[in-house]
Amino acid sequence: MKEQLARLIELQKIQSAAGRIQAKRKNLPVQMKMLEQELNAFCEVVETQREQMQVVRKRRQEKDAQLQAGQASLKRTRERLFEVKNNKEYQSMLKEIEVFESKNSKIEDEVISLLDELERLETALKIKEEELAVKRRHYEGETKKIEEEMNSLVGELDDCVRRSEDLKNDIPVEILRKYEQIKGIGRGLAVVAAWKEVCGGCHMSLPPQLYNELQKTTALITCPNCSRIIYWENRNGGGC
Repeated sequence: MKEQLARLIELQKIQSAAGRIQAKRKNLPVQMKMLEQELNAFCEVVETQREQMQVVRKRRQEKDAQLQAGQASLKRTRERLFEVKNNKEYQSMLKEIEVFESKNSKIEDEVISLLDELERLETALKIKEEELAVKRRHYEGETKKIEEEMNSLVGELDDCVRRSEDLKNDIPVEILRKYEQIKGIGRGLAVVAAWKEVCGGCHMSLPPQLYNELQKTTALITCPNCSRIIYWENRNGGGC
């Protein structure tokens, strides 16, 4: 019976390891999704800056076109100045030239402002694109590690399943059924150690007589409180 208890303990260790592997396999795709979301979020930031820069560039092109049109109008007006025949027309033309010069000057200021803004945006975008390149390399490296780990976990889980089945074949059906029933209750561990008259599963006190029997017998004993299979563990000297 001591051998059967050792097999149950080993089976539980293997199944617990398999459970951790399955939990990790479930969590790894979540990690990969989070990495993808972080990268996509940063890509959106960079794309927004690109769009802002395109808007400013388009406004600059529009202002350049307005300035060229204004300068052409100013040139024609100045040329017409030499064609006027009286002082009234001359004064009117001067006023018109002044208006064109004022408008053109305002547009020139706007163009300069847009050029400054465009330069600032280009510098900021360059920095963000460099950061994006670093983040993309990080994403590719991390996803590769996750994929490799997932492949490795498949092998580890298969090994756990194989070892678990081999052990089950060496455990009597009635003992294995009892073990599975306790596990099926959803209490986690089915086999736990007892020390100093306390069950390691429910942490409740064991009757002194039962605890004494546990130290001497080779039979499978269950905790009267939680129904788990218990065994005595001598933590002073090791072993069970």
